[in-house]
Amino acid sequence: MDPGRRKQRLLLIRLLLADSHAVASETLCEDLWQGRPPAVVMPSLHAHVSKLRAVLEPRRRGPGRFEILVTEPAGYVLRVPPESRDTVRFAEAVLHARLDLAAGRAADALGTVERALGMWRGAALADATDHAFAAPEIARLEGLRQSAAELHATALLLDGQVPRAVSAAEQLTARHPLHETGWALLLRALYLAGRHPEALLRYEDLRRHLADELGLDPGPELRALHHGILHHDLPVLAPPPSPGTRTTPPSPGTGRERSQRSRAPSAVRTDGPAAPGAPMPESHPSSPARPAQLPHDLAVFAGRVAESAWISATRDVLDRPGPGTARVVVIGGAPGVGKTTFAVHHAHQVAHLFPDGQLFVNLCGFHPDTPALDPAHVLHGFLTALGVPADRIPADSTARTALFRSTLTGRRILVVLDNARDEEQVRPLLPNGSGCLTLVTSRSQLAGLIAGSGARPLTLTLPSETEAHEILARRLGDERLEAEPDATTGIIRLCGHLPLALAVIAARAALNPTFPLSAIADDLRATGSRLDALTALDAHTDPRTVFSWSYRALDRSAARLFRLIALHPGPDITAPAVASLAMLPLPRARRLLTELTQVRLVEQSLPGRYALHDLLRDYAAELTDDQDTPAERRDATIRVLDHYAFTGHAGNRLLNHEPKPVAPGPLSPGTVPEQLGDHEQVARWFTAEQPVLIRLFQTAVAQGLDRNVTDLARVLKEHLNRHERWSEGITVLSHALDSARRLGDRFEQGRCLRMMGVLHGQLGRQGEAMSRLDLSAAHFDSSDDPEALIEQVRTQYAASYVLGLLGRNEEALARAERSLELARATEDPLWMSDPLNAVATYHTLLGRPEQGIAYSKEAITVFRSLDAPWREAMCWDSLGRACHTLGRHREALASHHRALEVFEESRDRKHAIRSLMYIGDTHLAMGDREGARAAWTRALEDAGGPGRDAFEGQKAIRVRLAVLNVPATGATEA
Repeated sequence: MDPGRRKQRLLLIRLLLADSHAVASETLCEDLWQGRPPAVVMPSLHAHVSKLRAVLEPRRRGPGRFEILVTEPAGYVLRVPPESRDTVRFAEAVLHARLDLAAGRAADALGTVERALGMWRGAALADATDHAFAAPEIARLEGLRQSAAELHATALLLDGQVPRAVSAAEQLTARHPLHETGWALLLRALYLAGRHPEALLRYEDLRRHLADELGLDPGPELRALHHGILHHDLPVLAPPPSPGTRTTPPSPGTGRERSQRSRAPSAVRTDGPAAPGAPMPESHPSSPARPAQLPHDLAVFAGRVAESAWISATRDVLDRPGPGTARVVVIGGAPGVGKTTFAVHHAHQVAHLFPDGQLFVNLCGFHPDTPALDPAHVLHGFLTALGVPADRIPADSTARTALFRSTLTGRRILVVLDNARDEEQVRPLLPNGSGCLTLVTSRSQLAGLIAGSGARPLTLTLPSETEAHEILARRLGDERLEAEPDATTGIIRLCGHLPLALAVIAARAALNPTFPLSAIADDLRATGSRLDALTALDAHTDPRTVFSWSYRALDRSAARLFRLIALHPGPDITAPAVASLAMLPLPRARRLLTELTQVRLVEQSLPGRYALHDLLRDYAAELTDDQDTPAERRDATIRVLDHYAFTGHAGNRLLNHEPKPVAPGPLSPGTVPEQLGDHEQVARWFTAEQPVLIRLFQTAVAQGLDRNVTDLARVLKEHLNRHERWSEGITVLSHALDSARRLGDRFEQGRCLRMMGVLHGQLGRQGEAMSRLDLSAAHFDSSDDPEALIEQVRTQYAASYVLGLLGRNEEALARAERSLELARATEDPLWMSDPLNAVATYHTLLGRPEQGIAYSKEAITVFRSLDAPWREAMCWDSLGRACHTLGRHREALASHHRALEVFEESRDRKHAIRSLMYIGDTHLAMGDREGARAAWTRALEDAGGPGRDAFEGQKAIRVRLAVLNVPATGATEA
């Protein structure tokens, strides 16, 4: 049968969903034209009715009463017997298949469910997918279709058709990647097909996916199945429980009709819970009140695909009550991230699963004018909506909670508690019924509900670039965005992806359709504060006002900390840095950060790291400008700059073992630098704080804090050099050189030039490198200043290092010898370390290993007397290279092993790897290829271990290992 044009097909669907009940003409017009019917619509409706009647009763001629699509006083009725409807026959077939499977008739169940699935032709009610009246029935049918597909895979397994079961389960997981039932069937099918390693791999893939996307672990059924696969002892595959018998499937209808229509007593046995997708038994044959309190859904809602999938997974668990059942979901997130919008939208999406009604309340937990609602007051409203007479509602709050929970026993109710302040406000409003789902939104984390009530947390993060683009597209249309892609991207970035800000900007653009988006983006950039550009007439959509509701809930100390965090440039900050910034004891700083995190003004982006959204940072900056004095702001900024400079200085000293490095200072009062214990901890600190250090340095430059600029430059240049980011290091040192000149610090100018020379040398820029080094030396010409003499030692050593990089070893040796001569003149053996090693190395490289050995042994004696084991170890490696060159391989091995032992004890990974490379070289020279392989393999493992930066010598190690594939030509055993 062809119903004709789309409006006629929609009319047929709408009347079918009414399930033989009359639908008023006004309702049909509203639904078919999606709330926007033309001014003169009744003639069009009557024409569509006439055309549909001609299709339904083609043999009818002349006047008379129609028998199928009839007119009644209340409206139009479509009289179609249930057995003529595909949806009814499909539901009955799935029910019969389920009963066959429960009775052990797998083959019969398979045939029945395959015939049922064969009835499908594309999506359910495809013509009406964008019409609200069809949404509940579409969701019901698609859920039943999913249940049938799971039943099909189960029947294939129980019938022994394992290869087909694998294919069917693969399709299930592809269509619904977060439904655990499909995964359980797939893992079982793979195991039974003899592919148990693949089953284990797929489980691990799923576990990682659930953890990464949703922050969840697999459910108990999947974990038990995984355990069974590991131990070759699968749990029994029980057929789905029989849902009992029903004379007719549930009436489809629309959500409005189901909440208003009185229902006849149901002929359903409830011996056990219905399987997912099975028809739901009616909860109360006495037709109790069915509240429908959800606010309207946002028609232009966009994104939140992962979050919706998470709620769907939670809903699936809800349909299988057990120890892991989650009946409460706490939806959290920063102000303006869209918690209420998402909760209401998803509540509409799942409302059809809760036929006994939906309850909604704004608890006013964070509201500038209205106090938080008393739970007793809310309970009175809920009980009234559920049909409890006023004279039966007790005055006592505890008694009201008991009555509320008793009233919901055995019913399927969706409860939305919006804008909750704390756990005490929420707990009395939680139902006990296993069929109920409660969605709670709050700016607080409500950790007590998660710990004490088994609630599951869902934190709404900022939408992705794609989702943010979709938010604008739903409101402004694709064409307008596609015409100005750069402006669109700029608006998304300037709004910080915050849904509230995007909505405000979209509203402005919609109200001014002739304004180019580029002009709106320019306005966001040009305005003194982005918050001014985002100001809205409605307080509920003004970001500054919305943020203030959370800020006003803070106590004085937390409010001060929130303001001061804006002085830190980000992207994130740790508790120790916060303690210095705000001049607080560390435990107090942690407690205040917890308070800010609980109200979502600050997010803990990673364990121990806290971040402000860009717009919240703008808001906090406004507050600190308004409420804190310039002196307070400047002191806080200097404290946090000192915190990082002193911590980084101590870390560099541990990593570099540099004798008496120039210290930052003086340390500002109230600053407490962090204490870093070993090489690994220092390396992790620098990796985590690298973007912070760059931004802090830029802040110091921008504010003209010259002393802090030079302090941070000394920290940064070492880190950037270690990571071969030499161009960035030169940029940093150029700023530091300008600051040193303004400070009149001649020695600091010389130090900056010296390190710039080294970094230019690393980049192969010979002229720039040597000119900077010569300029550096000129800054330390004073003959009677001990500090100038020490700086000359360092500068001459740096010059020898750069010349060595450039392959000019004779000149490098001369500079190293000059450095050593100056070091001896200091009469402090500590300064002889680098020059002695350099002289020994260059003698060896120039074919004079005997002198290399002599200088290495002298250095070892000096550092042993100074109890400087790390610097002594450096000399042992130099001695080993010299011995290797002379063919004294056993002495070389002994020297390198002594160095390796010290480097490993001090957790100096870089130099330990270098010693292992030397050990491998020596083993190969001795003809011991396996010894060489063992040393180089260990070095490669250490260089590329998890959580470590790529070691610059990895390529050299791999080349050495490749050499082992070349046949040996000879060896020396000296």
